[in-house]
Amino acid sequence: MLTDFVKVLSRRLRLIKFDRNLPVFLLFLGLSTIFWFLQTVQENTEVILTYRLIIEDMPNDVVFTGDMPNEINVTYTSKGWNAFYYKFMRNDDPELVINFKEVNQKSGKVIIDANTLRRAVLRHKPQGMTYKATSPAKIETFYSNGQHKRVPVLFNGRVTTTAGRYQCGTILLPDSVDIYAPKHIYGSINHIKTENVTYTDLEDTLQTRLALLVPRGAKAIPDSVDANICVDIFTDKTLQVTVYSENVPHNKLIRTFPLKVSVTFLVSATLYNEITADDFLLAIDYNELKADSKRCRVHVRQKPKNIRNLRISPETIEYIIEQSNE
Repeated sequence: MLTDFVKVLSRRLRLIKFDRNLPVFLLFLGLSTIFWFLQTVQENTEVILTYRLIIEDMPNDVVFTGDMPNEINVTYTSKGWNAFYYKFMRNDDPELVINFKEVNQKSGKVIIDANTLRRAVLRHKPQGMTYKATSPAKIETFYSNGQHKRVPVLFNGRVTTTAGRYQCGTILLPDSVDIYAPKHIYGSINHIKTENVTYTDLEDTLQTRLALLVPRGAKAIPDSVDANICVDIFTDKTLQVTVYSENVPHNKLIRTFPLKVSVTFLVSATLYNEITADDFLLAIDYNELKADSKRCRVHVRQKPKNIRNLRISPETIEYIIEQSNE
């Protein structure tokens, strides 16, 4: 089969008629290309070189809390060949070094103006290049002299679950972060929120990572947290809880009937066995008692955080006031 293919290819090549003027055309095409290239490399052209930005002699307690670029793009004009060499043939990693003392520092803000950038560029300008511009043309960012504090992280979102399941809590890791900021920003930050999120129809616990909404001019370390949005099946649980009296004068004594009431609530299957009567504090208030009534309302003074739909039965109970012998 290979032999047949070679024979067919040979016959097809013999049928092709080469124009005798083709070599002359190719010769002139090559010469014109060479002349065009030589002319191009003699003309001025723009080239953009990227420098890694380095701020040297920075005090140990200085932390940039705003956006400080890592790179600076510098536009030069140069002869074409020189531009081609620096753009494509150099294999080093050029750096643009600026001393921290050269920059304008005022009220927690660092400003590297166009003149400072220009001076830094001229110190590192390649031979044969003419400086034109930088991008960005000016750098403004905030910094902190080490002032920082620990603030809590708050979950910032909306969660819905499928029928029969409930959100039983959100665990953030870490639950607090270090905030660095200039003095005029530092004092106004008491907490940090996560990015705003919405999760619908969750059937099980969701693990995700959330960015933090950090005020402009501040920096959070870390700048994101792991979130466990806990979803579980809830079920009813009923406990008998003792009712206490509060604000009772020292010479009085209150007896309630009954002594205990039923407390019914929804609790997740995970926490079902952990919730006990000791987790609740129920009380009647002596200041609410009325002479023309022998019933009083039962108040919930303490309850577990991870329960819902709390009901008390009965909601009002009978009482009698006795004189204390003490």
